[in-house]
Order: sequence, then structure tokens, then C-alpha cells
Amino acid sequence: MSLDEIRKKIDALDNQIHDLLMERADLIIGVTEEKKKNNIPVVQPAREAVMIRRLLARHRGPLPEAAIVGIWRELVGAVSLLQTGLKVSVSAAPNDAYCWDMAKNYFGTVLPITRATNSLMALAGVRENDSNFAVMPWPQDGEQAPWWPFLVNQKEDRMRIVCALPYGSKEQQMTAIRDRALVISKTDFAPSGEDHSFIALEIDGAVSRAKIQEIFKSADLELTAINTLAGASGGRTMHFIEVNDYISEKDTQLERVAEKFTGQNALCTSLGGYPVPPVFKVAQAAPEAEKKTGT
Repeated sequence: MSLDEIRKKIDALDNQIHDLLMERADLIIGVTEEKKKNNIPVVQPAREAVMIRRLLARHRGPLPEAAIVGIWRELVGAVSLLQTGLKVSVSAAPNDAYCWDMAKNYFGTVLPITRATNSLMALAGVRENDSNFAVMPWPQDGEQAPWWPFLVNQKEDRMRIVCALPYGSKEQQMTAIRDRALVISKTDFAPSGEDHSFIALEIDGAVSRAKIQEIFKSADLELTAINTLAGASGGRTMHFIEVNDYISEKDTQLERVAEKFTGQNALCTSLGGYPVPPVFKVAQAAPEAEKKTGT
């Protein structure tokens, strides 16, 4: 096939892709209208995670998996999110600069994104309904004034952690806390089939992390991380705990865990969580024979 023939075929494919994109946009507008009629959240991170996982499972060929995620995230931002007038607030404190790029990569280039002075201002934007989402730095152990306690003991119109960023990464990058962020919204945290949850544990006095892990394990909860804030909430100690499971706000496991901290007036609160992001496959180098022949 000549170069001119290849280009003509590419042009024809581009037209087909464009036609399908326009058709998809029309369908999404219809879905958005139905969601509004039935009071269903327009943005559903769990549903989006299931969609991305399905696409990656059927993906083949040289196009990187990261490109597939980027294309579909842009589609969601350009059509589903833009049609509802949603806004995003991002913590712009000096140490949180990385959150901006993550927000752009996840929400797309057309959704309005604003910089908040710090994480608490970004959170306030969601609380006061000035923003629909806040992109926050991943909590770190030992912080003097973390943002996550503000998600505890909310009365109405509660904010929740609903997503983790970046949405997809190479395996070796997934453990770097400073390269990760969390998305806060008043949208419910729903199960996607593979999720992590965050639980706030408030307790009188001190308790070792080994004891916390033992108690959570006895409730069949795999604990993956603990952050501790001593002397918070009237002198009580607060722990920000991540578990490898989906835990809803009304999950009875929370009460059972709290009861095991005998005499310490323990309280467990679900703070939401996130669908586990995909880990991209590392592209394999072409065999030497293919390199030489140019195939």
C-alpha cells in the first residue's frame, strides 16, 4: 500500500471516529437528562472505572494503555461533565502544585478548574457548593493540620472521597504519596468491584498501630495505611485508615470494629474511598528481527 493510499485510509477512519464521537455525545446528553430527572448523580467515578477497565481488558496493539485512558477521560470531561456546568477546585499550596496537572489529566481540558489558596480552601469550595469537586493532596502521616478531619462528623450534604489520582500509572509509581491526590465531592462513594476505602477512627487515649491492625484484621479488613493525628477533636486521637475493600457509610463492620476498642469510646466513620486505578503494562521492545526489517 502506497503512502497516499495509507493517508486516504487514515482520513476515512478519522471521519468514522468523528461520527462516532458525535453520536456518543448525543447519547451522553440523553443519559445526563435522565439522571437529572431521577435525581441520580451525573458523575459516577465507580461507573467510569468499570468502563475504563472494560476498555483496557479488550485493548490490543501498539497504542499505549495510558493513551486509551487519556482519550476517554477527555471524552467524559468534554461531554458528560461540561453539559452539567460542573467546576473543580484544586489545592494550590506550594507543596501541592502536582495536584493541578492531575486534575487536568482526569477532568479534561474543557472543564473549568480553579486554583484554591490551600487544601482547606479547596474543600470549602465543595462545602459551599462553589465547586463540585476538590482535588486534594494525599494525606501524609505526621501532618500538623491535615484536611481529612474536616470530613468527620458532617451533618448534612456530606462530602466524601470518591476517586484517587492519577487515574492510572506504572506500577513502580503507585507507592509515591507525593505523586498522588484524592478527589472530594458530595457524590456518593459507590462500589466498582475493586476499591479501597478510608475510615476515620476516633478514640480516647492511645492505641498502637499493631493493635489497630489486629482489630481490623479480625473484622476481615485488610489495612493498607494509617495516619495518626494526636490530641485532635477534644483531646481524642484520630486515625485516617485505608483498607483494601469497599466500605459504605452504613456498613455494620464499622460498629463491630469500634466495639472492639473496649472502654475507649471509639467511633468509626466512613470517609469514602476510590476505585483502584489501572496499572499500565510496560510496552515491550520490538524483537531485533522486527527492528531490522522495519515491520
